[in-house]
Amino acid sequence: MNSSSRHRLCAASLLVCLCIATGMCQYVEDSVDVGGAWVGSLAYSSEQDEIWGASWSGNCVFAISCSSNTVVASIPLSSAGDLVYDSTDGKLYCAYYGPGQESLAVTSVAARQVIKRLEMPGATTPVWDAVSDRVYVSCQTTNKVAVVDCATDSLLKYIPVGACPMKMYINTLRRKLYVLNYDAGTVSIVDMTTNQVIKTVDVGDTPNAGYYCRSADKFYSDGQIGQCVVIGGQSDTIVARIAVPGTQYVLSVTGNEQAGIVFAGMFAGNSGYIVAIDAEADSVTYTHDLGHALAEGLLYSIESGYLYSTGYPKSFCVLTGDGSRVIKTIPLGDAPFVIASAPAHRRLYVGNLNTSFVYVLRDVAGVEEPRSPRPEFCGALSVAPNPFTRSVTIAWSSLGKGGDVARAYAQDGRLVRQAQIPAGETRWVWDGQDSGGHPVPQGVYMAEVGGRRCKLVKTR
Repeated sequence: MNSSSRHRLCAASLLVCLCIATGMCQYVEDSVDVGGAWVGSLAYSSEQDEIWGASWSGNCVFAISCSSNTVVASIPLSSAGDLVYDSTDGKLYCAYYGPGQESLAVTSVAARQVIKRLEMPGATTPVWDAVSDRVYVSCQTTNKVAVVDCATDSLLKYIPVGACPMKMYINTLRRKLYVLNYDAGTVSIVDMTTNQVIKTVDVGDTPNAGYYCRSADKFYSDGQIGQCVVIGGQSDTIVARIAVPGTQYVLSVTGNEQAGIVFAGMFAGNSGYIVAIDAEADSVTYTHDLGHALAEGLLYSIESGYLYSTGYPKSFCVLTGDGSRVIKTIPLGDAPFVIASAPAHRRLYVGNLNTSFVYVLRDVAGVEEPRSPRPEFCGALSVAPNPFTRSVTIAWSSLGKGGDVARAYAQDGRLVRQAQIPAGETRWVWDGQDSGGHPVPQGVYMAEVGGRRCKLVKTR
């Protein structure tokens, strides 16, 4: 057995012992040494069934096979930063510090080599637009956004935006790009058809993160301390400022589109907070003090219906899909930072800033079942569990003379199930099936009993 094999065996044995000691076996499957720390970006390639990532200190981009959880490619790239995967052309675009200036590297995933380097001063964060097959790259030192044609890998133009553009997000419904201008305290809104800035919105202070909620057609970001700013997808104006806890800024935002919930993560001192926001009412429904600072990793999984959060210095949290409860906090790595999902394998890959290991976790509903589901009260109705997978119990106090009819409606208003409630009965257990006995698909439903209504969320 060579030294590298012995090292991998020892590392794997150590991980197994750690899992047994801490009760992590239900979640953590493996750890993969990618050869360098500061893993700040990960992306899944469904065509190759691989997780690609960038290691700043390792000066490389790498690929992990999802079948074997081993590194199958490592390509030298000086100070590799944020990356994005183009599934149409099978290419990886990564911002890096080339000789003398920042650049954008284009990597062929199949050939496992850099096929082009574009000089791009200030290149920071790339995002890929599948509709136009273009990559937009924020260039923080030049206050511009670069537009790259992916078919030819040619620079089409630079779009002038605000001071120090960093992260960017796409409005997939109205074909707009939201550019967070870190030093300007503004969000530049770009029309992706004309590649022109159509509006600059002053959010009040430094914008760090954002999320476009398609179901509500709103963009959620941060601005002033203790606020989540909401920009209308059509109006391009601030439609709400939601008060959130903490004395610092929002660091990460994501959402559960099916349930119409937006999650924001922020920190205050040594504590991190996650808040769940009703995207229709723009009001906070749940708040959790996680007891540790948050990093930028916040991911909602459609497959499991869980919300995941990385936390500094060594924590990884699992929450219910409505944000109502923290299921588990797992000690993991050193400064877990970024999360990528491999849906075909029902796994999550977590990159760390202060270690060269990428951790592999299970993304399976029911890994940790709630011991005592918390009812969600909606007027005279209570619901548990919510979200649910197989069945849900709707209970009530006396609504009338008895003999009510309980109904379940789909989000489009279609009646999917109804039941006659015997006189004196104060609950109805819906088995998640329609009137024909077929399981209904995951999504948002509404229960109605005696004129009282409540929202239900089926996760799978």
